[in-house]
Amino acid sequence: MPNTPIRVLIVDDELPLRQELRSMPWHLFGAELVGEAENGEEALLLCEELKPDLVITDIIMPIMDGMELLRQVKQSFPSIQFVLLTSHSDFQYAQQALKLGALEYVLKLTFEEEEMKAAVDKARGAIRRESDLQSYERERKRRDISQLLNTIAMGGAEQDAELSQLWEAWSRAIPYYPVRLHVEVKEGDRFHLLHELKKQLERLERESSNFYWSPIGDQDFAFVFCNLHSALEASVQAEQVMRGIYRVLEMQSMDPHAGFRLLAVTGGCVREPQDLISSLRSSVITEAMKFYDSSLTSLTADQAATGLAGLDDSPDTNQIISKWIDVGKDKEMLVAFFHETLKPWALGSRFEPDKLKAFILRTREKVITVHSLLRPSEFEACTVQLQAAPTFLQLLELLIREQESEASGIRKIRNDVQLAQKIILARLKEAITLTSISEEVGLSSSYFSRLFREETGESFNDYVTRMRIEKAMELLQTTQLKVYEVAERVGIPSYRYFSQLFRNWTGVAPNEYKRADFK
Repeated sequence: MPNTPIRVLIVDDELPLRQELRSMPWHLFGAELVGEAENGEEALLLCEELKPDLVITDIIMPIMDGMELLRQVKQSFPSIQFVLLTSHSDFQYAQQALKLGALEYVLKLTFEEEEMKAAVDKARGAIRRESDLQSYERERKRRDISQLLNTIAMGGAEQDAELSQLWEAWSRAIPYYPVRLHVEVKEGDRFHLLHELKKQLERLERESSNFYWSPIGDQDFAFVFCNLHSALEASVQAEQVMRGIYRVLEMQSMDPHAGFRLLAVTGGCVREPQDLISSLRSSVITEAMKFYDSSLTSLTADQAATGLAGLDDSPDTNQIISKWIDVGKDKEMLVAFFHETLKPWALGSRFEPDKLKAFILRTREKVITVHSLLRPSEFEACTVQLQAAPTFLQLLELLIREQESEASGIRKIRNDVQLAQKIILARLKEAITLTSISEEVGLSSSYFSRLFREETGESFNDYVTRMRIEKAMELLQTTQLKVYEVAERVGIPSYRYFSQLFRNWTGVAPNEYKRADFK
């Protein structure tokens, strides 16, 4: 916390001394005064409310003295540091206070600004050491928990040692509803997304004593919230976590509407050890959820399991085939049919993905046969893409693009998308977000994201990244700029992330590219 002011609470029953402390140039000490109290009882309430970093308190006070305040605060908030204000006659108390965890004591009648600044600096150092120690300890425990979660995910840990360890680690949260967060991300963005995701989960854990998290393998995370009363409540909390992560990633030029997804499933209530196994296993992200659900989807295990119907059991299947055939010769009506009929039918029924794809390919072939239509030149390529589509929305997009391409031939990129491309190229050094660019061209972010992909053939995030990497390649070959300077010029100030991203896109590290002759 090098740039964060130390939050100071002063406690003394004598108004003149509080006034003198209040007048200290706290900002010059790298601190801010957040409150004051006349006695320990009042100060204890303020500690709970304000969460100060440092309490500067008199020892002898009415109602509750400084010693008792120190004891009670250290029990509830061990990271809060204490500096005692003493008189010569209080030395025996001051010595005792140091044993109880006080950081320092100063003479209340003779202290100078330099002494107070030194006390604040000492508190800053103690807070930093405490924070580092807590981070190390959390990470050590998280590694252990991650191994236990992996064991459970693989079907082990049915009883005894492993389960007992995991139960103990999260025992303060009981009862709770474990949430499994699943991350889908392209290889080129994996490093950045996982780094930011872990940072956000660590921040939540630091800020709340009611939140625990740990990775499960490479793509999943488990986390729990304490004091929740239903799986639905936990699912809502999980969605809020995901929205917070999305906001941060979008600010860092990642497009939340393309390139990655976050999906979450909340398991059942955990009240005893065996509940933990069944709850975690019920929260596995299904293939149907990966196929049908869009980014930022949070469901309970019961919700994720419902709606999986068989195509043969659906009473609407024949109607879908008939209507598709009816509109098959009219390109505009066919596109409307995909949006207004096929999409809600498939999303509502959530058929097994491979069976739905097979049905769509059969019906598509039947429509061509019934109407004796000529196959478009891209028919076979589109067939392969439809079979490989990882999500229903991408499958639907391929069907629509096939019709639009056939109807209009080769299209010029729309003016608003061309304008967006020009803005991006002109501002590579700046933070570029989907929201900011979509606002400049006068479109909503969700519509602009889909439109950009349809018009250019790549996602907004891929385009921005490709432009940055191509510009970086040019600068590395044509200038004497150092790698970190090139990274800043293309809007990626993190040297480590830039190097990883450059290697993922080009196959070589920036330094290697700069030294080699790739012209």
